[in-house]
Amino acid sequence: MTFYYLCSMGANIAPEINFAAARDYLSKLGQAYYSRAFYTQPVAMDSDKEFLNALFVLTSELDHASLKQQFNTIEKQLGRDRDDPLSAQKDRPMDIDILGTLTSEQVWLQVPEYLRNAIPSIRPIAEQLLQR
Repeated sequence: MTFYYLCSMGANIAPEINFAAARDYLSKLGQAYYSRAFYTQPVAMDSDKEFLNALFVLTSELDHASLKQQFNTIEKQLGRDRDDPLSAQKDRPMDIDILGTLTSEQVWLQVPEYLRNAIPSIRPIAEQLLQR
């Protein structure tokens, strides 16, 4: 079975390098389609480093739990210390999240405010994929 996921990615440590590396890893999990990437200020953390962020749609045979495990592995491979209980509040080389599946129109409401500007560049692609 093929799943259609809406996901996000962000990095504020070597963001351009880590985005490229993450895309390489993600290509092994299924077909990925990316929004435009843009810089934002950190949210819910104290840092002076901007984040590079993007949304992406991933078509994959992996179920939600398996995909999340793979995303965590990618984050670790890029240097994120996921064992640190405060890792969500620290600068990071990569953060990849599953926002939901495209089978629900509600998934677009899961996009955080700071990523809303990416929706117009990815939503048409998502809608095309669902029509196949």
